[in-house]
Amino acid sequence: MVLAIAPAGATTERAVTFNIPAQNMATALNEFGRQAGVQMVFPYDAVTGQRAIALKGRFTRAQAIRRLIAGRGIAISHEGTNLISLAVAASAAPQDMSGSARPAGQDIVVTAQKRTEDLSKVPQALTVISGDEADKRRIVDFASLVDEVPGLSMNYGFGGESYGLLSIRGVGGADDYKPNGSPSVALHVDGVYQSSNAYLGMPLFDVERIEVLRGPQGTLYGRNTTAGVVNAITRGGGDSFDGYADARYGSYDNVRFEAALGGPVSDNVRVRLAVMTDQGGGFMDGKGAGDLAGARLSVGGVVQTQVPAISDPGARKGFGDKDLFAARGTVEIDFAPDTTLTLKAFASRDRGDARQYDRLSAAQDTSVLNAGEDEDPYSFYSSQYYDQKIDIKGVSAQFSHLLNDATRIDMVVGAQSSQRDVGGNGDGTPYPQYEYLFDEDLSQASVELRLRNEQQGRFNWLVGGFYMSDKIDYSSQWTSWVARTIYQNIHNQRRRSAALFGQADYEVLPGVRLTAGLRYTSDDVDSKGRNVDLNPWGITNYNAFFATTANFRWDKQFKDDDFSGRAAAQWFINDDLNVFASVARGYRSGGFDGTSIMTLAETEPFASETVWSYEAGVRYLKGPLRVSLDAFANDFSNLQATTRLANDTNGRTNVGKAETRGFEGALNLRLLNSGGHQIDFDASGTYLHSEITEFNSNRIADVTATVGDPLPGAPKWTGRVGLVHSYSFGDGWKLSSRANIFHHGKESNRLNAVVGNIAPAYTLLNARIELESPHGWSLYAMGRNITDEVYFPELNGASRMVGAPATYAVGARFSF
Repeated sequence: MVLAIAPAGATTERAVTFNIPAQNMATALNEFGRQAGVQMVFPYDAVTGQRAIALKGRFTRAQAIRRLIAGRGIAISHEGTNLISLAVAASAAPQDMSGSARPAGQDIVVTAQKRTEDLSKVPQALTVISGDEADKRRIVDFASLVDEVPGLSMNYGFGGESYGLLSIRGVGGADDYKPNGSPSVALHVDGVYQSSNAYLGMPLFDVERIEVLRGPQGTLYGRNTTAGVVNAITRGGGDSFDGYADARYGSYDNVRFEAALGGPVSDNVRVRLAVMTDQGGGFMDGKGAGDLAGARLSVGGVVQTQVPAISDPGARKGFGDKDLFAARGTVEIDFAPDTTLTLKAFASRDRGDARQYDRLSAAQDTSVLNAGEDEDPYSFYSSQYYDQKIDIKGVSAQFSHLLNDATRIDMVVGAQSSQRDVGGNGDGTPYPQYEYLFDEDLSQASVELRLRNEQQGRFNWLVGGFYMSDKIDYSSQWTSWVARTIYQNIHNQRRRSAALFGQADYEVLPGVRLTAGLRYTSDDVDSKGRNVDLNPWGITNYNAFFATTANFRWDKQFKDDDFSGRAAAQWFINDDLNVFASVARGYRSGGFDGTSIMTLAETEPFASETVWSYEAGVRYLKGPLRVSLDAFANDFSNLQATTRLANDTNGRTNVGKAETRGFEGALNLRLLNSGGHQIDFDASGTYLHSEITEFNSNRIADVTATVGDPLPGAPKWTGRVGLVHSYSFGDGWKLSSRANIFHHGKESNRLNAVVGNIAPAYTLLNARIELESPHGWSLYAMGRNITDEVYFPELNGASRMVGAPATYAVGARFSF
């Protein structure tokens, strides 16, 4: 029991102005006693780990205390003039979702099910990384999650580093790299769905937490979640002023700076401003055009003098530099004690180098494309050094209002855009075989409205609706000596998606909870465009090379609707142990190819992809020990992928069926907590078996070569092991260090993968040490890939994308 003593003299009927921020329940109850002028007696163990809602406004003491404890598994046992005594509610079972008997140290708050709840209560596989952990592990964008979260991968199979495709549990690696594609992994930032892979370039900074949900999330998150969801939640304004500034300098002249400041500006308004910049860090060396400098196209032994010769831009050290700026502003307004509006505005500007491919040495690759490469993976040849122009900006609003004591309405509105100009040569050569320039303009607007019960209890429910409209205007220009021309594709796509959804869970027996959800989705997509053979040199071979007739147009539409959903059962065996099993159906919208359109066959729409997912898991959480194990199986129909079409061109279509099977495990354990020393150990890993079980093609050789292959972006083994040590000197001084090893198994990056398309496994060792002072400042040093392993996130025949070598950084941080 805890006894909180406050001045006497309060009455139960007189209205009192309360101002209690959202915080842990024990602190909130103590603050309530102080503001109400009453003694509070309550069972501390019953409220440990719970988080109270904000209580602001004028209420009688009786109204206020009931509002504060509603649905928390505790009840008023005595209410006198000067004392209120609370006790565990008779009907509250220890396993109730309200968490009334949650042990200390186990409160990890997530919003995976679009309500605030404890991680241990969520019946699905979920990885959570706090903002502090993200900073210490150098998670600065979505791509850097790959080497920190087992089971997560990024496939660069077609579009280069600026066009990566996230996959979870092997699902998503066959996606379309162009901006109009439907990603299998749905990105959400502050509750707003990011409709395109183009938004993978958004930097992560001043983050509260990152949630990675594995498996189809078709009920609450909708279409294009067949692999899972990545939620990024940024920090908002707090109830007191706080902030930080962090500056670091690292290898290859990399400079990164972040700063944020936030807090209340009035009784009901809180703000926060965060900024960041990331500069330098390029570790590749350009050697110009090499042996190909000055070369010209020759046709039948005749040099085509009208075709520009390959230019030589000269040598350039440190290519791959970043040039990134970003800022975010937040305003939170409390219109009433239970009515809040949160406004966010974000913008980023990227003018960095578009990192290019290296190529195998000339001794291994004797083709005309090789400009004289040596064995050095960190040098490359090119006729020009491409940079990129990527601007992302957006605004969002989240409105939350308590309609009555039992029902809350939430609304999330978002609008954002992305403009990208990116160029490159995916062959890692100065030879203009397929030299590209992409110009893209994206915009989207969405609104989601939800109703739900306010306090979690035996029966919980949520219903809602969603609407999104996005448009994409983009063009690709290709210079090809193979086709002896420069040609363009100019596309316009408009997409509208609407959905209705609902989910409910019910505790049918003490400790046994059933969950069911259903979502109806309607999609409508229009695709228009034209193919243009510019033929600037008058010697085009386009029609013969692509076996088609150039200069055509298309105007086509795709419509579909679908029901997706999920059912789960969860058994809380005791306070520390629970198990669950679930079955879900996911849906990925069909649509149109977004790659270069060479023939009319590539303009035909492809059908929606569906998946049935089965999962079972166990969670054991006792004090500082956390153990989770999950087994999963997915069966896909109408699998979408880019492959060879009947006319021998590459196009996006439905290629057949596939399956994935696997298991995941995670362990967190405190090894030592004595004499000022604390040592924590964590390990997690994923085993994945993926297989294409049916492949549709008119070519028997392609069917034979593909059936039985793994899916792209599906490494069999991924895992992470980490160790964190801290020592408190006393007087507030602390020294902490951490090291982690991450292993990423070999993976293919496309269908019909051969040896040249299978990236080898790699293992990275990262470390960090930090000295923290009692005055808010700290100094740190960190290293990534400190064993200097040479690894390749992607192989594309003789060309290859090279991972960063050993890099180090030192930094200073000041927080208040």
